Amino acid sequence: MRGRGLAVLWLALLWVFVSVAAAEAPVRTVVINEVELNPDGFDRDAEWVEILNVGATAVDLAGWALTYDYPIDGAAVISSASLVLRPGQRHVFRYEGLRLRNDDRIVLRLLDAAGAVIDETGPLRDVYDNGKTWQRIPDGGDPLLPLWLLRDGTKNAPNA
Repeated sequence: MRGRGLAVLWLALLWVFVSVAAAEAPVRTVVINEVELNPDGFDRDAEWVEILNVGATAVDLAGWALTYDYPIDGAAVISSASLVLRPGQRHVFRYEGLRLRNDDRIVLRLLDAAGAVIDETGPLRDVYDNGKTWQRIPDGGDPLLPLWLLRDGTKNAPNA
């Protein structure tokens, strides 16, 4: 009987832990899903970030930005005009006139129009011109277990 009581207690504690974790987990609507830090050839104007709407409602990306760190730290506006991303829709943003640092670990952040951080990558580094991209696995990611892998690019398509 004592063993059964301990099992019930453990299950109750597990339920409380999962409930608290779920309540504290932020509601994710738009995520950085894939990043090309080091494309074949010259990097300037060729590096990109895929953004994915994982939420249930459309989101207007007007005034939203993606950070960069080279040649200085800053943020590039995704769109100054209305750019609505429907649920499940992707948008590929290209860093025009810029190149990202790829020989040192960087973290890219997605900022809303008010400048609040909506999402960020893990520390990324890519020193090979080989067409591989950093991808959130599974596609769209798991909010409780962020996993980024360097794989063959899947630009504007689900991550493998």
